[in-house]
Amino acid sequence: MDIISERRVASVFYGLQILLLAGTAALVFKLYTVRRRTLELRRQGLAMPPLNPVFGHLFVLASVMSKLPKDAHQHYLPDQLRRTYPDMGPIFYIDAWPIISLTLVVASPSTLAQITTDHTLPKFPAIRDFLFPLTNGKDIVSMDGQEWKFWRNIFNPGFSAKHLMTVVPDIVHETTVFCEVLQEHAKKRKRFPMKTLTDNLAMDVIGKVVL
Repeated sequence: MDIISERRVASVFYGLQILLLAGTAALVFKLYTVRRRTLELRRQGLAMPPLNPVFGHLFVLASVMSKLPKDAHQHYLPDQLRRTYPDMGPIFYIDAWPIISLTLVVASPSTLAQITTDHTLPKFPAIRDFLFPLTNGKDIVSMDGQEWKFWRNIFNPGFSAKHLMTVVPDIVHETTVFCEVLQEHAKKRKRFPMKTLTDNLAMDVIGKVVL
């Protein structure tokens, strides 16, 4: 029995080694593929921060993050990168794999209009992956193509200028309440979190407009 047990343990250990080697090989190959693509984009003259052939832009992002408050949201990163490297312009790539896929940052209004209005482009996969457990892909944020157009047309009346003008008084009322709350906090002359207050404002306005 001892011999059989030792053989089983050895087999399990050997199998784990094989899995570890296979996983490492797959990770290295994926890393090579991603970085090679980014290097090719740089060779084509496309804008991006200084690139490390192995670590991509991870060091650059870490450097920028170190200058921000510890609780700063990651959405600050693209703008801080643009300020740190102004020569890149308003459109540039970020390669932070494996944290996130190769990303094109767009801060140009005219280009954003082309992406969001003039052309129906596929949605960012990360958005679909994030919402899928909640919506099973049946949400207007991550839908694409004809399915998105169908549901967007249904919602269009709710976003028309004529309809929005009818709810302006409600929006103004909720915003006035929000300002009063801010003034009360300001009188205390103490730091306070804005997120809860702005979340409440958003829910109050949405509730008024939708309901």
